[in-house]
Amino acid sequence: MPAAAIACALAASCARAQDSEPTYQHSAECVAALEVEAIEMADQLRAGKTEIEPELVRRVQQGFAFIGVAYKQGLRKEAADKLLKQAEAQTQTLSHDELVARQAACQAEGARLLQNANFFERAFVAHAAQKRVDRLKQPKS
Repeated sequence: MPAAAIACALAASCARAQDSEPTYQHSAECVAALEVEAIEMADQLRAGKTEIEPELVRRVQQGFAFIGVAYKQGLRKEAADKLLKQAEAQTQTLSHDELVARQAACQAEGARLLQNANFFERAFVAHAAQKRVDRLKQPKS
């Protein structure tokens, strides 16, 4: 996650997808929701559904976009970890429909954040996301 945070922190345009930048809490909620989906996709990928990898990469990139925005706003590791743990716990309390709705909204917002990033930022996030996906593809130990 720190690599993605650095990627988006490199330029101000990363978070210009909406009139205002997401709050730390909103970013953490989106990262947690997208991570749930990414882990499910990684399980499918490890089970042989290789065609899902491009979508998994996109999902991880979308999550990294939120991390970068929060980092750019000044959130650092200790506070970020605490917020993410809270968001992960809160995500587990959502109904299936609420989780699916949050994931869809966060996917769209994350895609907009990435779309507004410059070429260098997108390339950096793509590289960091691929590294994360490579770790997710590894057999569970």
